[in-house]
Amino acid sequence: MKSCSEYRAQSKGMLSGNWGIAIAVSIVYCIITGALGGTFVGALLLGGVLTIGYNVVFVNGFRKGKLEFMDLFEGFKGDALNNRIIMSVLMTLYIFLWSLLFVIPGIIATYKYAMAPYLMYDHPEMTGSEALEASKKLMDGKKGKLFLLDLSYIGWILLGFVTLGIAWLFVEPWMQAAHAAFYEDIKGEVPGTATIVE
Repeated sequence: MKSCSEYRAQSKGMLSGNWGIAIAVSIVYCIITGALGGTFVGALLLGGVLTIGYNVVFVNGFRKGKLEFMDLFEGFKGDALNNRIIMSVLMTLYIFLWSLLFVIPGIIATYKYAMAPYLMYDHPEMTGSEALEASKKLMDGKKGKLFLLDLSYIGWILLGFVTLGIAWLFVEPWMQAAHAAFYEDIKGEVPGTATIVE
């Protein structure tokens, strides 16, 4: 695996020339998920599917060399919508149940299942539970690395508060791109998931 600074640099390089779309996608994603958050069912059933598309935007940024706004809705395409909804519901449920034990188990669960949305896109044949299990295997021994990657943005996140959210417009897509770079780096390490849709 690469270092946190390498993931940050790689993602920043990919975003060069794509910042406008990256910021627009992030704003629209937050507006829609915020609206869905008004209803528990909407957030649970559709929010996770939209998150798949949000992740796809940045993954395809690396694969295609550019960001495409309509990739945000990629999770709703194809015949795997039911599996994606199930994955979202199960992921939310598992993280919630682990969080009941204490904050730290909930955080660990969040990182354990962090790659499931990416895997659902690359492997539409997977069921929701299979994607979560694959993410669990993929993140074995790597949860701390992804946590440190997120932690490395703490200064930028604080800057977002200081600037009343203005800096967030750049930090949020940058972090999402770094997550995509992380996934691209480790995606072939789970048995049976070596064939990736490019």
